[in-house]
Amino acid sequence: MTKTKTIELCNKITGGLSNESKMWSKSFGLPAKRCHVGQVLAQVEGTVCEKCYADNRGHYQYPVVREAQERRYKLLYNPLWVVAMTMLLWLQVKEFFRWQGSGDLDSVKHLQNIVEVCVNTPHLKHWMPTKEKGILKEFLRNGGVIPDNLVISMSGYFVDGGKVKGFDEQPQIAHHLTYNKRNKHGVETEAYICPVEDDLGFKSCDEATCSACWNPSVRVVAGALH
Repeated sequence: MTKTKTIELCNKITGGLSNESKMWSKSFGLPAKRCHVGQVLAQVEGTVCEKCYADNRGHYQYPVVREAQERRYKLLYNPLWVVAMTMLLWLQVKEFFRWQGSGDLDSVKHLQNIVEVCVNTPHLKHWMPTKEKGILKEFLRNGGVIPDNLVISMSGYFVDGGKVKGFDEQPQIAHHLTYNKRNKHGVETEAYICPVEDDLGFKSCDEATCSACWNPSVRVVAGALH
């Protein structure tokens, strides 16, 4: 089977990958409306999810994008998902990959499948932001191990808020905070400020030569509210 045909088949099984304008390469995104924690936070004033950029703004508002996200969601538990996703990453991604460019973890099984794909692609550096504290804690409680090439960032719940509690002893779990640009000094002092989202003139991670989100030694990354 040719590379093109293989990618077509894997796209049918997984729903395919998303293109990223700011990140190093492609990503995998799901509908924001499918977020468990996110849908609760969306109703709370001052949360990161109250005005979710992946819900109804930018290119996320277009039907073709929404349909692609929903298609990926409905295919999450296809028994061939891990194999097909592994193949897509080997064929289409060179170094960095982002999980959940939109949306979030759906279940422990979903996280287990992602971890398996990361193990199958040791040549890649994976990053996954999430607000699903309960799913991650259950995964770890059941003996789950986060591979060295995956950084999971616990995403803070409130704009200008603090870190999600309970994961400081986990080496592959970092934190991502969101700040209001008018109050960026309100974020924790240890935070590394994202150069792309801080209006420093960089349009992408590549242009800024920044890979902090994929680096487990960078414990806190802060990005501006979209």
